[in-house]
Amino acid sequence: MSTRTTQVDDLRLVAQPSAVPCTELFVRLILTDWSLLPMLEQVTNAAVRLVGDVVDQSSPSAPAFVTVRLQLRGDRLVIEVDDDLVAPSPPRDERIGVRQGDRGGRTTWCELPLPGGISAGQVRLPRRGDRRTLVDEPVSGEPVTADPQVLERLLNRLSTWSE
Repeated sequence: MSTRTTQVDDLRLVAQPSAVPCTELFVRLILTDWSLLPMLEQVTNAAVRLVGDVVDQSSPSAPAFVTVRLQLRGDRLVIEVDDDLVAPSPPRDERIGVRQGDRGGRTTWCELPLPGGISAGQVRLPRRGDRRTLVDEPVSGEPVTADPQVLERLLNRLSTWSE
């Protein structure tokens, strides 16, 4: 079995209650991309539990950051959650691994077997281009300015929502 990581996707969130449904959506999106929907319930439950633990321990007045990472490695799907909690409580499940971060915080992870005995290299991954955005990026080094008409429309729209 190869332990080489084949695919990684992650999402960084603020450890507020909204991080839990965001994690659910992230897991659904990635497992759909990876054609691993048979694992959806199991992976969602594990990821939500790990993120929920960070949210529960985070201070509402100064919330921690949390990064949810899904990886395909060997014959496993690995769920990792990085946090920057000052003094985190350890998880109460022996199936969950924990390692301390270099700059504080920790990484908590859980490994789940891929369905049907497939390996990470056999998972059908989406084709992605080299660019992460469809917006042309400036190459001249000149500062990018916003169109004043677009800003005015945006501010007008926002002011109608606040009324």
